[in-house]
Amino acid sequence: MLVLGCLALGVGFVAVTAATRLTAPAGAAQRSAAAAKVLASATSDGVPYLLYRDMSSPGDLHAEIALTGLDKRGATPTRAGLSCERVYFAAGHGLCLAFDTHPIPGYRAEVFGPDFRVQESVGLEGYPSRARVSPDGRYGAFTIFVAGHSYRATSFSTRTAILDMSTGRYVAKNLESFDVTRDGRPFRSRDFNFWGVTFTKDGSTFYATLWTKGQTYLVEGNLESKTMRVLRENAECPSLSPDGTRLVYKKRIGGNGAWRFYVLDLATGREKPLAEPRSRDDQVDWLDDERIAYGGDGKIWVVPADGSGAPKVLVEHASSPSVVDPSGT
Repeated sequence: MLVLGCLALGVGFVAVTAATRLTAPAGAAQRSAAAAKVLASATSDGVPYLLYRDMSSPGDLHAEIALTGLDKRGATPTRAGLSCERVYFAAGHGLCLAFDTHPIPGYRAEVFGPDFRVQESVGLEGYPSRARVSPDGRYGAFTIFVAGHSYRATSFSTRTAILDMSTGRYVAKNLESFDVTRDGRPFRSRDFNFWGVTFTKDGSTFYATLWTKGQTYLVEGNLESKTMRVLRENAECPSLSPDGTRLVYKKRIGGNGAWRFYVLDLATGREKPLAEPRSRDDQVDWLDDERIAYGGDGKIWVVPADGSGAPKVLVEHASSPSVVDPSGT
């Protein structure tokens, strides 16, 4: 990996085993138990819920995750006792990128179950950026910045890894170890960076962002063969629709570096802009096959996936949306 314009940092992944979080907020166990009951009831009834970072308490340095029913707008959310910088949940498996102070301040990738208790923990030497779990709950992917703290920066370096969610062990410590092709030919550069993984329902197939020489690419990868192929240019942080037919991603528009959301039809290769006129830096999630949700300005927004309508606030004081839909897994 070449760190662009920066001195290389001492970077790595430190494996840590942890049955419980070492810096759980006060009353976390009781809130986890309450959230587990809400989730179990929703799963039994087939009711979709939104899991997200609750930023409603100004004094919270690290926001606690919460649950709220998608059919219960305005209802009081249920906090779940885990604080995360980024979070995602699918098929009974959650991935929380968390800050911890023990033994020294740093970040961890924590695997948790439907009881919201940490089952496995992996130490990180970098700043959390993206997290995603495969629809079957088998794999979890996360991205950290190991140099720089923004995709807008001219100098940054990322590392993206994939975990086995049942064991907490690495399936891939770094996607840069995969073989990449473009137009059927090997494609390689020392400055490769990857981020923003999204999985298909088969679990082993995924889409992600590849960055090299100032250009981003949409890639399709396979965990079994450890290969990727370039699909198109100018696409970042893809998210696959529940029916598996479309991808939403952000792409740069104009010379000012602004991002706009686009939907790509995988069958036809046609893309369509969404009705969000503002530049947004987030990896979206799909509420259903017709709507997407994303963070911005300290809120979670929703907009139709067909390019119509206008953005509307879904949840105030929130970020990192993850749709928990029992009927979709």
